[in-house]
Amino acid sequence: MQAPPRIQAIASEILLPVIDGSAGKLLMSAHATEILARAICALRHNIELRHPVDNKRARLQAAKEMMDSDLRRPWSVAELAKCAGSSRRSFNSRFRAAFGASAAEYLRVKRLEVAREALVYQNLSVTEAADLVGYTNPANFATAFRKHFGSVPSLYRDHVSPR
Repeated sequence: MQAPPRIQAIASEILLPVIDGSAGKLLMSAHATEILARAICALRHNIELRHPVDNKRARLQAAKEMMDSDLRRPWSVAELAKCAGSSRRSFNSRFRAAFGASAAEYLRVKRLEVAREALVYQNLSVTEAADLVGYTNPANFATAFRKHFGSVPSLYRDHVSPR
């Protein structure tokens, strides 16, 4: 299992600090706090999964985890519904109730968030970030990115990148 791009960036800064003195100590403290907060959230999430209240929720979670594990794959609602053991309509309705978005909306946002992290923290090109999350056309990726984040990917990276 590979750590998310943000955790990789934090680990890199912890292992090879770029700031010395009290500012460096403050930055290390902030990094440690962020990693701890992310770990607590991940543990809380996994604890809930170990004791699912109902089997349908566990199947929805499994479908969501399948999407998360392979963002490059062109998932279809029919395929995900089949994995969750329900009809397309029922799956979409239950997925929206459980996670606050339809499966297609969730996948689109997840792909864009992962691509954003890769652009900012791994300094990938727009084409590489698009490919990483399954966009075969960089122009379509740039359009979706702009609609979601309010800026085209290259300008967003240049403006936000922690250099």
